[in-house]
Amino acid sequence: MPLYFMIFLGTLVAALLLYLGATAQAAFTRKPASAFIPEHAMVWLQAAGLALLWFSVGIAWLLFFNVYRIHVDMSAVGDAALQAFSRGYTRRLPIVVLPFGAACLAWTLALWGTPVRISRWAVWGIATLCVVSILSTPWAAFAHDDMQAHGYTEAAYRQLQTFHLVRTIAFTIAAVWALVERR
Repeated sequence: MPLYFMIFLGTLVAALLLYLGATAQAAFTRKPASAFIPEHAMVWLQAAGLALLWFSVGIAWLLFFNVYRIHVDMSAVGDAALQAFSRGYTRRLPIVVLPFGAACLAWTLALWGTPVRISRWAVWGIATLCVVSILSTPWAAFAHDDMQAHGYTEAAYRQLQTFHLVRTIAFTIAAVWALVERR
């Protein structure tokens, strides 16, 4: 497994653990997660989180409307063409997955600081949408792996597009919410 993918998985696991920890603390103590991040760092964390969200939104819609639809065209040429396209796509995956993982990590980490410019309610909502996005990712990845290993099927393509759309819509809502809150 490539190093970038290990880093990506690490960011997703860290984001999920931070979210679960903040949720547990809020549920059991009836107060928000402890503020471990200083206020001046939260300004930069929220700004970086907003930028990463919008970058990921752009990439996600590009994948949905253009890149993943190429699978259908490549399958018409043959499985060898589709698999060559898939290998090329996965070699260029760091530009897609690393900002996605960093955005999720930034917003779940923001649960552990005092909100600045963005309300605590909005930070929770954005972090929750990031978790929804994380939870939909394996199903899209499984479909992509299935097509890469066994060739194109309509069911695998539908699964890829459906779960990628869930991820894309969740990130789009989060990005718009963060932008509106920041104003």
